[in-house]
Amino acid sequence: MRVKIVVVILAMVFALSPAWVAQANGDPTGTAAMMDIGMGARALGMGGAFIAVADDANTVYYNPAGLALIEGRHVTSLYTNQYGAAGYMALGYAQKSIGAGVLLLDASGIEATDEFANVTGYFGMREYTAIGAYGVTVWPNLSLGGAVKHYSQSLPGNTGTGITGDVGLLYDAGVIKVGAVARNVLGGVHYTSGETDSFDRSWGVGVSTRPIPGLLIAADAVVKGEYTLHAGAEYLLGNVALRGGVMWGGGGTSYTAGLGVVMPGFSVDYAYQTHNLLPDSHRLSLSIRF
Repeated sequence: MRVKIVVVILAMVFALSPAWVAQANGDPTGTAAMMDIGMGARALGMGGAFIAVADDANTVYYNPAGLALIEGRHVTSLYTNQYGAAGYMALGYAQKSIGAGVLLLDASGIEATDEFANVTGYFGMREYTAIGAYGVTVWPNLSLGGAVKHYSQSLPGNTGTGITGDVGLLYDAGVIKVGAVARNVLGGVHYTSGETDSFDRSWGVGVSTRPIPGLLIAADAVVKGEYTLHAGAEYLLGNVALRGGVMWGGGGTSYTAGLGVVMPGFSVDYAYQTHNLLPDSHRLSLSIRF
């Protein structure tokens, strides 16, 4: 009975998420947009389609329900120079049922100018998110998970903090996994200026399959004001993982490619992403399993 109540509540959360997304759309610049960058180069090389993959530390970010299926201990890290303007770092840890993560976006040395374009000084901005997550099997092949996230932002003369969370479901049918996640479902950022901005809420569903040994195919559909589709694949050829993906939505199409070197106990992963207007992105990850 308790399991049924939990599933019903989570279904209601998913049903209401599109309405919350539409309400949050009143903020055209977005709130805590750094939460959308990602955690590991493996997932990003697959077009960001990872809601139903959930087999390493990336599941802390993409779907906390996957923590119920984790075997062993996994650590992943990510670094990228975001569009040549800011350094972005991520760190994730996962073991059976428990996970944690840290996201950091840091831009310093930004020029401040007067009305005549004369440099008057320099300033910086920083965003930080800490994640704690838990996942458990609530029914045969069905997992439920949640994550609590603490966000902070530091700007010249103004700082903001807030707490939000994610909830997710994952059904493992063997060859096929199906997942769903609602992100940033509650809360907002409270600034020292006295203003409050609601977090940008989103809802996503995903599916993944391993049709043959070594091949992983995944696809996600995410709504965050508008729909975005993610699709990607990974093929393991010996110790080398080849990845590719595509993202549709947001007024354009973005392609991704990735390469991983997988060794016993660790892997090094690289991901490349094209953009329609902004500079292309390069992401690098180091992951450890023990």
